Amino acid sequence: MIISVTSLKGGVGKSTIAQNLAVCFAHGGYKVCIADADTNQSALRWSSIREEDLPSIPAFGTPEKTLSANVKQLAKDYEVVIIDGTPTLDKITSKIIVLADLLLIPILPSGLDIWATEQFLQRYEDAKVERESDISARFILNRFRPNTNLGKEVKEILQDTSIEVMNTTIKDRMAYAEAVIKGLGVIEYKDEKAKNELIDLYTEVLASLPQK
Repeated sequence: MIISVTSLKGGVGKSTIAQNLAVCFAHGGYKVCIADADTNQSALRWSSIREEDLPSIPAFGTPEKTLSANVKQLAKDYEVVIIDGTPTLDKITSKIIVLADLLLIPILPSGLDIWATEQFLQRYEDAKVERESDISARFILNRFRPNTNLGKEVKEILQDTSIEVMNTTIKDRMAYAEAVIKGLGVIEYKDEKAKNELIDLYTEVLASLPQK
């Protein structure tokens, strides 16, 4: 199973969500790895500082030229491959979308993110044509503040697109940044609210995966 986490805009939490979902899958008994396609390769660094007594989550660098071949090979060796995508309009984004059994698109509640999403939706539609099949996709609202007008407006705009919005939203919590620098996921950390939030997201992701 290949799960792509990508967007056309940086700073939306792709790597954080990819890493935290990988932790949930690992604790769920799945053999999981991360294919790090992001230029800053934060997943590689994060994986390298995980303690040995934690579930293993290897990360592999995936250059654009060999991305498709590398990910397909990883999918033979691992039950779940999570692609940590790169924020760009280059061809690599189309490859990341085409490879996905499930596409997750983190988005912040901001006007700039909505504008970037309009471009992403076109790239998504083009990728479906290229693959000649539908591609299951979900938006994830990150650093979400549910009681703000902007948060409500962004959620309403996304609900009018062709892509579903996850019911679970990721709030703006320090626990995500603190866990990452320790090589942890928030379910391995001390913030119970963040932990429960991620478990809810993981449960939704499991339910969203296409049946094979």
